[in-house]
Amino acid sequence: MYLLPSPMTKSRNVILFGAGAVLDWRAPSTAKLTEMVRNSGFLSSDGQTRITEFIYQHLHKDAGYPDDEINFETIINVIEELVVYYSEHGRKKKLPALIKGFFSPTFENELLNFAIEGDASKRFKLEIPKGVRSEYAATSNGEETPAQFFLQQLIAHLLTDIVALISSYSYHSLGKSEVITEENKELNEIFAKWIEHINGENILRMFTLNYDRNFKIILENGMTSYKIFEGFECGHAVDYGARLIPDIQKILTDTDSNVHYNLHGCAFWGIEARNGSRLSTPQFILTAAPVLPVNFYEHSTFQSEKGKTIMLTNIITGYQKTQKGIFAPFRQMQATFDKDCCIADTIYIVGYSFGDEHINMTIRIALLYNPKVKFVIIDPSFTKNDFDLDVALKIFSYLNNMNLMQPRTIGDNVHSFFNGRVIVHTKKFSEYMKSSLGNPFEII
Repeated sequence: MYLLPSPMTKSRNVILFGAGAVLDWRAPSTAKLTEMVRNSGFLSSDGQTRITEFIYQHLHKDAGYPDDEINFETIINVIEELVVYYSEHGRKKKLPALIKGFFSPTFENELLNFAIEGDASKRFKLEIPKGVRSEYAATSNGEETPAQFFLQQLIAHLLTDIVALISSYSYHSLGKSEVITEENKELNEIFAKWIEHINGENILRMFTLNYDRNFKIILENGMTSYKIFEGFECGHAVDYGARLIPDIQKILTDTDSNVHYNLHGCAFWGIEARNGSRLSTPQFILTAAPVLPVNFYEHSTFQSEKGKTIMLTNIITGYQKTQKGIFAPFRQMQATFDKDCCIADTIYIVGYSFGDEHINMTIRIALLYNPKVKFVIIDPSFTKNDFDLDVALKIFSYLNNMNLMQPRTIGDNVHSFFNGRVIVHTKKFSEYMKSSLGNPFEII
């Protein structure tokens, strides 16, 4: 039951939004993103099959991955790992990737469908596909190998398609919005009322694994009195032409503001690859419009682990999230998520598949070291296809008493685990919010 805090203290509510949290706002499903990626990007050497489809088919038919284990992140991760394989590192003496000396490529002719235009030891362009020249072709920065440069451009094309799809439901400016619309009016009002219902005057700490700003926009757009800090100082709409840098000190030190942090980046973030002295010091910025990676003048690359070159992107997908997460503001936002979960009163987990290990570790630590915290999980699929068992093994096994994992049904699609410490609502997010508002005494 929702209880008001004492006048002297404020409760701390942490909300983690996964992909399922924004489906009601017309966000693309994982299946839709996977289908799009399979049909996007460059063609393989047969001139008909997309490289992404080639990767999908090989994973499925030859590597033995079942369909439900392959999605857009899996495909992109393969390409990112190929960037590692084909890259070199070192300022004075170029060294190949550590693993390159141990394995020979199997599908190089099928995948690397390009020709070099210019001197590969200096700045060059690529014909993509082979034999097709373009005056708009990107120029290398003189550091990448041709194969690495080709694969980086492929990633940029795929992420551009993803950003465009994200923007279709999340674009927002003072003049135009896909968030504050007549179609979304009832849904936005329900969300705003739900936040006021569960949080009141308490401290609201929102974290999203999605690439949008929707929930900050809704709360600041006249529906509530909340002001939400998102790591950059701005209102719900960013001024045209603005290039806002993150306030790293505030992210780390301000524990009492209401926040909305994008743990995996945002479609409206950009990357400045070099500073004013033209040195390679990448800086993430927030802009008014979606940032398309295909338009980047230069793709920033770094080695967060020696011998493993990664490409920095405004949205983090694939399975290099931990490696890319060392850069600001990702690292500071993740650190804040860790801290918030360890001192939270209630953690809401909405539409998250428990597929990111760095996020799961934070949840495990909160379970172990924050005995007062209660969890509310909202996911219509939680009790289907052994998802609850998977979560129990990944997360709740840390509680060291699996007998308490047996559910007790306490309401319509509401289940209790661990003597009420974990409440699961097997409903869509919109359905859960409506039922919560319709019954002010409903268990959280």
